[in-house]
Amino acid sequence: MAHELRTDRVRAIGLMKFRSSLSHEDLKANGLRLVEVVKSIPAVQQNILKYDLTFKKEKHGTSLASELGLKETEVGMMVLVEASSHEKIREALTSPEYKKIIAGALEHATTLEDYHWFSGEFLTVIDK
Repeated sequence: MAHELRTDRVRAIGLMKFRSSLSHEDLKANGLRLVEVVKSIPAVQQNILKYDLTFKKEKHGTSLASELGLKETEVGMMVLVEASSHEKIREALTSPEYKKIIAGALEHATTLEDYHWFSGEFLTVIDK
């Protein structure tokens, strides 16, 4: 069976390196509050099919990167957003309400140099 890029959904990915002054407690407290804010944004409710947050957390004595022989990443969080079109992602993420979240992240959690977004098409290889 040939694998092909999905045509029913597209994604946007956000990658963030946190400021060293941000504690785990700060991250946890603000993260839970922000989840509710994101969920309440009308443009997100109308356009987004999936919104996942992944936080870097190494639970073993060594990191996954080191076990793979790779350089450690400075990325501390990944945001994965799915919608039926790039236009719907843009509408949600460029809404004034979501831009306030971006501004808050840049003020408190990261810097412009350490916060990246890109959108693209994807291929699901395994989904059990």
